Amino acid sequence: MDVAAHDHTPRVLAEAASEVAFLSLIDSLACAFRALQDPACTRLLGSLVPGATMAFGARVPGTSYQLDPVQAAFNVGTMVSWLQANDPALATASGHLADNLGAILAVADYRARKAIAEGDSPPRVRDLFAALIRAHELASFEWVRSVRGNEAVTEGNLTIASATERCALTRHASAACAVTLLGGTEDQVAAAIAIARRERHATRHPGTTADLDGHEHWRLGDATSRGVRLALITLAGPTAPLPLAPPSNEVAMQRAVMAELDQNWRAVAAAPAVADRVRDRFAACVAVHFPAVQAGKLAAMFADRAKLEAIPVNELVSMTVRN
Repeated sequence: MDVAAHDHTPRVLAEAASEVAFLSLIDSLACAFRALQDPACTRLLGSLVPGATMAFGARVPGTSYQLDPVQAAFNVGTMVSWLQANDPALATASGHLADNLGAILAVADYRARKAIAEGDSPPRVRDLFAALIRAHELASFEWVRSVRGNEAVTEGNLTIASATERCALTRHASAACAVTLLGGTEDQVAAAIAIARRERHATRHPGTTADLDGHEHWRLGDATSRGVRLALITLAGPTAPLPLAPPSNEVAMQRAVMAELDQNWRAVAAAPAVADRVRDRFAACVAVHFPAVQAGKLAAMFADRAKLEAIPVNELVSMTVRN
């Protein structure tokens, strides 16, 4: 099984992974709503060309913006990463589970609104959760391959990706997941991955947990936005060449990475303190950013994960925007 096939395979998430994706979503939205209180962040948001908009475009939570998916991904990704305040329990060596949310939420909302306009079935929130987990798995596979090569993966000794590498991994995983969300084939996913890999800087010295510069908190937003752009270029281009045969240890490496991620997610899902602090932060940020009636509706929407998973993505986003 190669990486493109992994991304293209329909997923039914385990209970722990669904819970962690849910916590990551509300944690990320809380960070985004808090970032909107900072004028330095809001000056970067909206359309790249002032005043430009897109009918049936992707909406940006906490704002009234309706943009093309590439720019919407930049907006969401920048807001989520601006304060570098995502809950550390939802991160692993390759980065944070929320790193690809900009691409995933923007593309999913665009795809949902387009599907409804054309009489098709929109993606559901459960599909958004599956894409978040899949993107983090892809970033983790790529990080292990970069650092270890053909070495075996063992728990607990993987170098943490630097800020620069984290952006590269985000671009890579966002491109692959955006192609899948936009209905691309397995070969097109492989082509997007190949393009993203060619853009990536070689890893000479495995990085540390260095933060982004205070003036460059938009770089993760730029990375996830670039992933969407590469996905759209791939879908508009010629048929992708057949992927090269994966290394002999590819399957074993992926299984080891997924087993370690699964262990992480089960530990998070079993820790009430993580869920409590994420939910508390979300409630506080919603109460500050939205009028009381809308804040109450948001709280009710996110109170039951099972019900939330079943609704179309566009309904979720509609509840989070400001008119």
